[in-house]
Amino acid sequence: MFVKSFIFAFFLIFSSVFAQDSTLRLIFAGDLMGHDPQINAAKKEAKGRGYNYKPVFQHLKPYFSSADLAVINLEHTLAGKPYSGYPRFSSPDESIFAAKDAGFNIIATANNHSLDKGKQGLERTISVLDSIELKHLGIYRDTAERDSRYPLFVEKNGIKIAFLNYTYGTNMLVEEAPNVVNRIDTLQMAADIKKAKKVFPDFIIALMHWGAEYENTENEEQRELANFLAQKGVNLIIGGHPHVVQPFYKIFVPDSRDSVPVIYSLGNFSSNQRKRYTDGGVIFEVSLQKDSSSGKTKIIDYGYMPFWVYKFAKSGGHIYRLLPECQKNKPPCKEYKMKPEDRTAMEVFFEDTRKTLGNLPVKILTDF
Repeated sequence: MFVKSFIFAFFLIFSSVFAQDSTLRLIFAGDLMGHDPQINAAKKEAKGRGYNYKPVFQHLKPYFSSADLAVINLEHTLAGKPYSGYPRFSSPDESIFAAKDAGFNIIATANNHSLDKGKQGLERTISVLDSIELKHLGIYRDTAERDSRYPLFVEKNGIKIAFLNYTYGTNMLVEEAPNVVNRIDTLQMAADIKKAKKVFPDFIIALMHWGAEYENTENEEQRELANFLAQKGVNLIIGGHPHVVQPFYKIFVPDSRDSVPVIYSLGNFSSNQRKRYTDGGVIFEVSLQKDSSSGKTKIIDYGYMPFWVYKFAKSGGHIYRLLPECQKNKPPCKEYKMKPEDRTAMEVFFEDTRKTLGNLPVKILTDF
């Protein structure tokens, strides 16, 4: 009996000494748009063989792929032909194939363009995402599907994340029964958070489609919603929709040691918008650590990586590349003969973004 007790005690001590904390690195990108010029560019890049969006992401693919989880907002439908841009988006399936190839594995679908192509567009978008085994959340064929698939729980590296996703509206379009689009409703969100907690996730993340387009600061409604989510138990809040970068803050939660980070808007991801503030975006990065002894999960690092959407002429048309901050004589910028006005626009975007996110660490990519 003494020998068995000694062995058991030794095992407990050995396990506690050598147990390692789990870590998880996540990145979040903004709005993946589908304007007509983007569709035309993808057709040009494919050289007569469908549509090719992969070159758009080629300079940042190593960064996206290095994350454990990479999240993006799909702000167009995959409704099939005929393809169309603004105001009722439907892009080729290759647009999401390229995002997956670049490293994205979680897709938020609740936004103001979710119903651009009605019931057929909503349901086909779900089918395409399912067919390529991309995890997604925000739109559903019916309430039964929502009940079984929402919140979205993802476990990686021993850390379980509950993802939530809501939109302020759908451009005055109403879903056909029995389809469901997650809308911002505090009663429903409170119920969803309560449901998430019953599964005991280590971390809860809300992906919010909110705010006023082209406004560089968040509004009072966004602040109230962020505080509501934080008080209800959400651990991280990621915003989108304004198509420009908005500030980062931390929300104090009473009776909690941890404050809740919120970035109100990541800006655009891939888009044809060219006006100041809209021609780029940021990738928000966060690293989590789960303590092996207490089981508590906390944020151990966070920051952002800015990038600019470079649109340039080629063979009688235009194509796109996402460029990180880079110097003229260094990759990837040295690959392009950038016009002075383009370089100025890029530098202005990076300067504007630094002013907006002055309280957030910048992560500059140097390994290409």
